[in-house]
Amino acid sequence: MNSILSKLQHNYYETFKIVLFILAAAIVVWISPKESIFKYEFQVGKPWNHKDLIAPFDFSIQKSQKQIEDEKAVLLAGYMPYFAFNQEVTETGLQQLMLNYSLAWASKSGSRHSADSIQLGTFLLELYKSIENKGIIRYDPVIEGKDPSYRIRLIKGNEVAATALDQLYDIRSANDYAKIRIKKLNTSDSSLLQKVISQSLLQNVFYDESKTLLEQKELLKDISLNQGLVQKDELIISTGELVSSEKYQVLISLKNEYEKNMASTDSWKYVLSGMTLLIVMLFLVQYLFIRFFKGQFYYELKYIVLVLFTQMIFILTTYFVFQLYPDWSYMIPYAILPIVISAFLDGGIAIVVYIITLILVGFYAPNSFEFLYTQCIAGLIGVFSVKKLSKRSDLFRGVTMVFLAYMVVYAGILLAQEGSIDNFSRRMISHFAASSILLLLAFPLIFLYEKMFGLITQLTLLELSNTNNVLLRDLSIKAPGTFQHSLQVANLASEALFEIGGDEQLARTGALYHDIGKMNNPLYFVENQTSGYNPHDELGYEESARVIIDHVLDGIEMARKHGLPEKIIDFIRTHHGTRRVEYFYRLEKKLNPGMEVDQSEFTYHGPAPFSRETAVVMMADSVEAASRSLAQPDEQKINDLVDNIIHSLMTDNQFMNANITMKEITKVIKVLKKKLLNIHHSRIAYPD
Repeated sequence: MNSILSKLQHNYYETFKIVLFILAAAIVVWISPKESIFKYEFQVGKPWNHKDLIAPFDFSIQKSQKQIEDEKAVLLAGYMPYFAFNQEVTETGLQQLMLNYSLAWASKSGSRHSADSIQLGTFLLELYKSIENKGIIRYDPVIEGKDPSYRIRLIKGNEVAATALDQLYDIRSANDYAKIRIKKLNTSDSSLLQKVISQSLLQNVFYDESKTLLEQKELLKDISLNQGLVQKDELIISTGELVSSEKYQVLISLKNEYEKNMASTDSWKYVLSGMTLLIVMLFLVQYLFIRFFKGQFYYELKYIVLVLFTQMIFILTTYFVFQLYPDWSYMIPYAILPIVISAFLDGGIAIVVYIITLILVGFYAPNSFEFLYTQCIAGLIGVFSVKKLSKRSDLFRGVTMVFLAYMVVYAGILLAQEGSIDNFSRRMISHFAASSILLLLAFPLIFLYEKMFGLITQLTLLELSNTNNVLLRDLSIKAPGTFQHSLQVANLASEALFEIGGDEQLARTGALYHDIGKMNNPLYFVENQTSGYNPHDELGYEESARVIIDHVLDGIEMARKHGLPEKIIDFIRTHHGTRRVEYFYRLEKKLNPGMEVDQSEFTYHGPAPFSRETAVVMMADSVEAASRSLAQPDEQKINDLVDNIIHSLMTDNQFMNANITMKEITKVIKVLKKKLLNIHHSRIAYPD
């Protein structure tokens, strides 16, 4: 037991990754359906490819959802909704009428009341009561587009009576009626009376939704969900027989009854065990693929967390949508998953993780084959069209390609199942369009992931490599020679990585920043010395070496202050590795012959390069800087220089931790020689 615990403690990093995969599998098992899975696959219009199916027990044939909806529509076609007459609103309007009339008359004639005012007031009260007592109905969607003869049930007090819409006023017809009655008075105060009553009329007939829905529910309870019976041992369908709509409904009924019966017995334990095995196997395949084929990502925990976290977000989101809003299942932008993963890792992992995620989701997806096929094609097209997401236009192109993929697959399924595209659904097209447009959420999601996991994408690298960024702008001003050197190193490194395979954009960006620490003391570096003055002449050799070495530490500090990603800082800390400042070390030894020189004072702090990209930048940096010292460079001198410097780096074990082979180093050497020869080519001497 102690030895097991000791091994777990020793390999805790590896153990933690395995625990994450187990936890992810447990979450998927927890939300997965616990019912037994019907072992036969079938589709309308397709032949039955299994053996003759005999009914294993008696079961009822369920009606299709369309049949049930049609029966509901027939029952509700003549149904009269409830509306309620509100007496309190009527009384409130009456009080408002009296107040409005008093204020209007006072404004016209002062506070005096005459026989005319009393008579007109009495007329208004009677007119108001006649309108309000008949009822002014408030508009509701339930009566939208209905004929004036459409009948409703009006609750007034304790009585309920069927009433046609044209027997009630709406607010416009009530005002029109009042206007006609007032006009017949032929009085000079008509406008005053019209204004007062229009301000006082209130809608007092309202739709009673709760009572209507309650009665509709009671009415629909009588609809039978079944339409027949299949007896045990009865032949349901024969091998090769076409699955018609009627046969499909019988098969669906058997499937539902079978799963229901299995869930009601102790067999659920075996079902759960089977689901667990299937889900664990999928996560095991995913683990082994990343572990053995994508080791460069497996060894960094943040990549494992990113993959599993993203996977769980999509699986949980899909589960809840399927449970609560099944009609929206095709609106979920599933293709975001591989697009996001490929932006941070690579397309291979993205595709494998995406397919495994779709299979996991397929356990509870309706029409699982159609769902799996449709989303698989759309996601793969999305990955291929976006690639590493190095430009904003890539994602917009991906949106278009995914939508087209959806449409082609949908048309293909319709043709295969129904032999035509007459039933092309606008609703499905809108869902596919929504799913495709929602892929644009990848932009904010990638930005969020960059902050959460400390990762960078091609888009971020492109932004950082802009020479107008603050640090690079300062470098070009304070240390122009170093800036030109960095540009050349960036070009050399990216060209070499393009040849051997690697992240050339990462190397280019890292190379641009690798010497930013020289800004603190630019004149101590020969490429920035233009006046012939060399400040090292005033320092001891140890002190000069310390100034040179410190540009690495200064660069790291400067980069962190400006929020550069760690992957870029890696180029700063590794571009000199663990080598010595050879020039000042030899001068120190020459100054003190026979004495032991402390090499640590002349050695960079490292570490040595630990990736293909950092190794190539070290090579490019070393040969580019040395090539500047060549007098009248020619092909032979450049070849010898590159060979000697790369050999020296290999002798110093600077590439021991980098995933770069001798074959790749040889290719890099060829590229560096060719590029340096182009840089230092001889030019035509122009006449004075």
